[in-house]
Amino acid sequence: MSDEALQPSSVKKMYGDVPPFMAAQHVPDPSVLDADVAVIGMPYDGIATFRGGATRRGPQEIRKFSLLFGGYNFDWDMDVFETLRVADVGDVDVMPGDNAESYARFERKLTTILERGAVPFSIGGDHGITYPALRAVTQHHARPTGLVVFDTHLDLSEALNGDRLTRASPILRICELEHIDPKRVAIIGARGPRNLPEWTPLYRELGISVFAMEQVEREGIEAVTQKALAIATQDDAQLYISVDIDSIDPAFAPATNSPEPGGLTSREIIRGVRIAGRDGFAGFDVVEVSPDFDDKSGSTSILAARILAEALACLAASRTGRKDAWRTAHETAAL
Repeated sequence: MSDEALQPSSVKKMYGDVPPFMAAQHVPDPSVLDADVAVIGMPYDGIATFRGGATRRGPQEIRKFSLLFGGYNFDWDMDVFETLRVADVGDVDVMPGDNAESYARFERKLTTILERGAVPFSIGGDHGITYPALRAVTQHHARPTGLVVFDTHLDLSEALNGDRLTRASPILRICELEHIDPKRVAIIGARGPRNLPEWTPLYRELGISVFAMEQVEREGIEAVTQKALAIATQDDAQLYISVDIDSIDPAFAPATNSPEPGGLTSREIIRGVRIAGRDGFAGFDVVEVSPDFDDKSGSTSILAARILAEALACLAASRTGRKDAWRTAHETAAL
């Protein structure tokens, strides 16, 4: 696996020039899946709220840049593929312009993945896809589920242009799910003048925990994420993690629909994911990568792929008794 990751031209392609994520096995039919983790692309971009679509190309670009990374992660001194069987089931066949049908197709494919015993790693697509992803997870496991989401925006609109299933509404829709208590929803990194004024009293009324960037600055990403994790997993709830790439400062991740200065650094989001995912999770997603707005180096897609690679490391470490191995794997003793 590591040799293939270092030689991208030798990796088999799923279609065109798009490889499976991190050169994993391509299993286009999830009903025959035999894996611990299934990567799935949801290339859906509904109503654009600022500078147009393009998140539909997120899955293919993130997959391409994932070939920069092999299974061995130096920070953890661990090869995730020695613990996890990872497969890529490809993309959902979405129906452009029809959110409900596209979400239903996504949910059906996720349900099959979950029935086969794999943890879904979803690549968006806009943030609206987190709602059907979490709906599938909660319906399958039928147990209380908490959510840690890294995001600039609270996404609590009842509807956008009359549509209740858009990138403006996923957190509100999630709070309506049977196994979700809003008091187990924690948002990290909220900031800026693009949040709507009505969202603030609503999140307080619902009991959602919001850790604004000012608190992250003051207390540090590690302390804040530990608090968010405790909130999301209270009463033994299982965990889902969502990373909206716009939670990260556009200096590090410019390619997103609604860039907002003053956000997390790439180092902070990596550490945040490590803390949030230290005990494992029932599902994970990265959303809102818009490759058409990226720099020539593909910085945003590279970071998104790295975030997913870190989530794999978290899951592998949690299953092998190596939680937090990144802290000391290469610690050098002082003279």
